[in-house]
Formats: sequence, C-alpha cells, structure tokens
Amino acid sequence: MNTLLSKSKYLDGLQCPKYLWIQFHEPDRIPEIDPVTQYIFDQGHMVGELAKRLFPDGVDISTDDFMDNVRQTERLLQQRNPLFEAGILTCGIYSRIDILKPANENEWDIVEVKATTSVKDVHLDDVAFQKHCCEKLGLKIGKCYLAHINNQYVREGELDPQQLFTLQDISAEVEESSIGIQDG
Repeated sequence: MNTLLSKSKYLDGLQCPKYLWIQFHEPDRIPEIDPVTQYIFDQGHMVGELAKRLFPDGVDISTDDFMDNVRQTERLLQQRNPLFEAGILTCGIYSRIDILKPANENEWDIVEVKATTSVKDVHLDDVAFQKHCCEKLGLKIGKCYLAHINNQYVREGELDPQQLFTLQDISAEVEESSIGIQDG
C-alpha cells in the first residue's frame, strides 16, 4: 500500500474523507478521468506555462520522473533561482510547487498558479500543505502568493504576463489554513 500523502490526496481528504480512504485502500474503484475534466486540467497546465514567464530567470524542473524531479529540486535549491514544478518529498509527504522563488538569502516564497480570477478556500489549503512540506524539508518560507488571472486585463498585441496575472499575497490566510496540519 502506498502511504505517501501528496498534496492532491490531502485536498481530496479535506473535501471527502471517504474518497481519501478509497484512494489508499480500494484505488480500483476510482473511475478514469473523463474528457471534460482532462480539458480543465489541460487549461490549468497552459496557464501554469504562461505564469513561468513572470520569472524569466526560473528553472523548469522535469516532471516526467517523480524521483528525478525530487533529486533535481534538491540540487537546484542550492542555486537560489526561481524553480518551476519543484518536487518536495519528506517525512512521507509530497508536494510539487508551481513556483518556488528565493525571497532573500535564506527564505523562499511560494507562488501557486490558478486559472481562476480570485482566491478560493481550497487554494489556501493547497498552499498551506505546500508550505508544510517545504518547512518539513527545512526550507524557510517567507511569503505565499496566488497568481490568478486578472479579469481586467485586455490584451493589446503581445501577451503581457505581468498584466495577465494578479499576484496576491495570501500569507496570513495560509497561516490560518495551516492550523490543524499535523505530522502523521
């Protein structure tokens, strides 16, 4: 039985504890992803790719191989560049961070990218789990941000990622959402 608790399983468990139990104990009962859900996932990935343009000096970490992603992350953390899709694995918990960017000499900021136009409660739980994973690994997290779509942006010519996204500081809300996250 796989006992690794990922961010997506954590969020599933918050929304429906029975579904989390099924994921661990009866995974064959979970249906395949339907085309509509897959389309939504694909749109989210496209928005994530656009958000990487907010940090041109960032390093894209391959997500093709789970453990290779984690190893690359560990190595690249030393270089202090923004990291895209950083894999954090520690103490039986795992999260992939959309954007992990250096804040100063010894802190990192988390930037979660969403294809929505506002902050939702589930986003706060999402980032709270990411922050927990990072801190368990020994990273000091400064601020947490949500990069979401600016619905006031009107494209004129070349797409401007700085205008397309609103970078909202959600640090205080994430701290509140972190209450109750415990080590297993």
